[in-house]
Amino acid sequence: MAFQNILDGAASFGAALVTSGVCFLPAWFTVTAVRADIAPVWAYAAAGALALIGVILTLAFLRKGIAGIAPARQRRR
Repeated sequence: MAFQNILDGAASFGAALVTSGVCFLPAWFTVTAVRADIAPVWAYAAAGALALIGVILTLAFLRKGIAGIAPARQRRR
C-alpha cells in the first residue's frame, strides 16, 4: 500500500507539472504578444485569468502529491 501511495503522489506531481505548462506557457506568450503590439491590451485579462486558474490547479495537484493521493481521487486508497 505504501508504494501505491508513492506512485499516486508521483502522478499528482506529474499532473502539477503538466498543468503548469499548459496554463503558464500560453499566458506568458499572450503577455509577450501584448507587449509586442501583436495582441490587444484586453488580452492581459485573459492571460491573468489563465494564470490564476493555473496557480489554483497546480497548488491543488501539489497538495495531493504531498499527501500521496492520485490526481483523479479525493482520498488515499
